[in-house]
Amino acid sequence: MSLLPRALPEEFSRRLGETLGRLGISPNLLTIIGLLGSAGAATLAAYGEFWQAGLVMLAAGAFDLLDGAVARATGQDTTFGAILDAVSDRLAEFAMLLALLVWFSASEHFDREAIILIAVTISGSMLVSYTRSKAGEYGVRIREGFGTRFERVLILAIGLFANEVVAVLWILAVLTNVTALQRLGLTWWSLRGDDG
Repeated sequence: MSLLPRALPEEFSRRLGETLGRLGISPNLLTIIGLLGSAGAATLAAYGEFWQAGLVMLAAGAFDLLDGAVARATGQDTTFGAILDAVSDRLAEFAMLLALLVWFSASEHFDREAIILIAVTISGSMLVSYTRSKAGEYGVRIREGFGTRFERVLILAIGLFANEVVAVLWILAVLTNVTALQRLGLTWWSLRGDDG
């Protein structure tokens, strides 16, 4: 169970993927462009240009939907592409949180509450991914989560637009850790007969 849909509608995704594929755009290129865009958004956030960072972050996030659409529509969905996409997602999220840490740890903007929330969010985000990965080693596929990457990107972008970053960090700190617990619970439910 997720708060929002994680993908474009199937028919729209297929047509969009085919169109981009005909232009010779590879899914891995889209992944890299999205990562570079996220790095740009993080740079803006580190300098306190929050609404601009939110805009660039959403634009970069769109590539996260497009790379998968192109991969599926053109038959280029490879294991390496999936790993590159997952690693890029983690890097993009960490870059933005690190950028906010840079901003809020500067003496002129110092905010202890924000710094603690960023640390808790980074920990929760790491556990969300780690729980899914570890469960997968034992044959449990988990894609559900109240706060998947899509929700987290959208929530953070809204906070940046509204200049309510600390409030959004509270939401993310709770949401990431609740999602990690949710996935741990789903893993236990799937494996409960195996350990008995």
